[in-house]
Amino acid sequence: MSSGLFRFNDFELDVRAGELRKRGRVLPLQQRPTQILAMLLAAGGEIVTREELRNRVWGHDTYVDFDRAINKAINHLRQVLGDDAARPRFIETLPKRGYRFVASVAHSTSRREIREEAREAYVKARYFWTKRTPDDLRRSIDYFRRAIERDPGYPLAWTGLADTYIMLGIFGLEPPEEVFVPAKEAAQRALSLDDSLSEAHTVLAEVQKLYEWDWDAAERSYLRAIELDQNYPVAHQWYAQLLWTLGRHDEAQMQIDLARRCDPVSPIVAAFVSFVALEAGRVEQAVAAAHEALELDANAPITHFILGRAYAVAGDLPQAIVALETGLRLAGSLSFIDAALAYACARSGDRQRAELILAGLRTRALTAYISPVDVALVQLGLGDRDSSLGMLEEAYRTRAVRMVTIGDPFFADLRREARYRELLTAMRLPVHP
Repeated sequence: MSSGLFRFNDFELDVRAGELRKRGRVLPLQQRPTQILAMLLAAGGEIVTREELRNRVWGHDTYVDFDRAINKAINHLRQVLGDDAARPRFIETLPKRGYRFVASVAHSTSRREIREEAREAYVKARYFWTKRTPDDLRRSIDYFRRAIERDPGYPLAWTGLADTYIMLGIFGLEPPEEVFVPAKEAAQRALSLDDSLSEAHTVLAEVQKLYEWDWDAAERSYLRAIELDQNYPVAHQWYAQLLWTLGRHDEAQMQIDLARRCDPVSPIVAAFVSFVALEAGRVEQAVAAAHEALELDANAPITHFILGRAYAVAGDLPQAIVALETGLRLAGSLSFIDAALAYACARSGDRQRAELILAGLRTRALTAYISPVDVALVQLGLGDRDSSLGMLEEAYRTRAVRMVTIGDPFFADLRREARYRELLTAMRLPVHP
């Protein structure tokens, strides 16, 4: 039986240790299901017959009800992997013949052991990373660094650190050069340790998209990530953002559909279905998709933000304000949600509240990073086009967070402005008529 490590989706099978892990956390899996999984992974997409499983896992001299035993083992495997026999993402049944592993797999023959204290720190880091609040993201950085200190050759710890820097950048919690530059360095370190990591290629693509604005390089990195692991939902999700940014809406829809197929219960992937629809001008679909995402997690602040955006573009400003207020209550103060709320308030006629939020953003900018794009959105909502354009020009000069979003529907009122069109041209973004 093959040795080494097999990686697929968020999972890793360490054949030598007999451990199945999901993002570093060891999953409970009995010996025989583990052996079956190793055989399926090693087969490289070819059929493993029931007779082969019987001979290799149970042996010729073992007297059991084999059909019942193998069915039980396969069912246990599917339960641990979150797979569905009717719509398999991982294990496909070929009736009366055997089984085939259908997801993309990366195999390394390295026998290197990850130190247990490093793995423990990594699992804690990922726990805080998934909560996606400012405080939890900063805590996750501490734990990723701790994992790296315990084991500098642990590639997933480097990738996780890069992931967290990216999220700090997306949320606008730090100046772009202070998060995207170290994110790229950490991703490159991970790739130097293991070039087969889909996650690391995805993070590299994020830097190339959000900070370097190198669309061609970003697309190559996303495609490499997907080639390595077709079932990594994050690669499809963020690739969809690149595609809609470039006006390639049909392709973006295809990628977000693939992301949902990879992880049908992810609240953030479901929320991005709304994003894709809104950018393509399908406003009613965007509202409906955001509500569907909230069914998966009613307390996800980013989903309420996305719903608020959709309502605002739809012209339902009271509902937009309610959704954005909910997002702020759940997340604490995040400047991009504050800005969207101020925009909706201004467009609804509540200029006083919008101006108070704008004053608050300016005060916070004295001691913390606030993206000029956020300020520009509020100014546009208040009808101050000249000031809004000035802030967008500053955002371009400073490679500000979320500058890649300036082509979205919120800035549609600027489409006839020559200065705005010049910015789009300079960034090689679509210029709408």
